Amino acid sequence: MNIYPSGPTSVSVTSAVITGGNAAEDAATTANPLITGGIVRTATAPTTLVAGDAARDTMTSGAARVVYPYAVPEVSWNYAAALNGIVNTTTAVTVKAAAAAGIRNYITNIQVMSEALTTATELAIRDGAGGTVLWRIKIPTGGLSAAQFDFAVPLRGTAATLLEVVTLTASGAGAVYFNAQGFTAA
Repeated sequence: MNIYPSGPTSVSVTSAVITGGNAAEDAATTANPLITGGIVRTATAPTTLVAGDAARDTMTSGAARVVYPYAVPEVSWNYAAALNGIVNTTTAVTVKAAAAAGIRNYITNIQVMSEALTTATELAIRDGAGGTVLWRIKIPTGGLSAAQFDFAVPLRGTAATLLEVVTLTASGAGAVYFNAQGFTAA
């Protein structure tokens, strides 16, 4: 490489930096940011991670990198509507029981449908028994065709607190059906 116009100057590189991890596949390992795989998780990730901490890629026990939205499949949950739905009541139904200390319940998707109702009502998702309303929809007397709601930003409950669904006004005749999917995480 000639950097001076008055004559040739050469520069040679005689060394290279080579990096590599120190753990074989299928071996227990401590933190090593050079691992190109990840760590197998079958439960919620450590709850002690804070801003600025290093974290490993998450893998399933089948050695597949987790690209599942939000969490590993093992901490996902589903709630299916009761056999006859929610009928003529203002009594709340627990959708997801309280998680362990420091762990929150999240809702990523819901499906709602109702038959024709005698009285219009609001359907609400609450954080805790009788708690803060996280989401609601008005259901008219004519009912509601099956509707899917996907939350790009999941509904986030308080740590160690149940999630419930409730019709805020007794609906008379006709049923409301509610399904939900989500996950648990810190």
